Amino acid sequence: MKRLLTLLIGLALLAGVATAVPEPQSAPQQTDQKKDVTVYVTRTGKKYHRAGCSALRSSSIPISLKDAKAKGYTALQVVPHAGTASDS
Repeated sequence: MKRLLTLLIGLALLAGVATAVPEPQSAPQQTDQKKDVTVYVTRTGKKYHRAGCSALRSSSIPISLKDAKAKGYTALQVVPHAGTASDS
């Protein structure tokens, strides 16, 4: 009788573990969301920018991040100015 009870408890625990495992389908959805990011390029530049970037002055052409990388654009690397809070 103890063996049967132990077996039933073990099966119940295994069933609980099996239902607690998340489905692996959520990772591809996150990857798809990253592809939909919009960045901005200029007519003459070779860098892409985020919305609101202070380096975007004259032209800002919206493009997907995926397309910007495919066309050879690279990310703008922002360097903090002297005297800002990040220098202390």
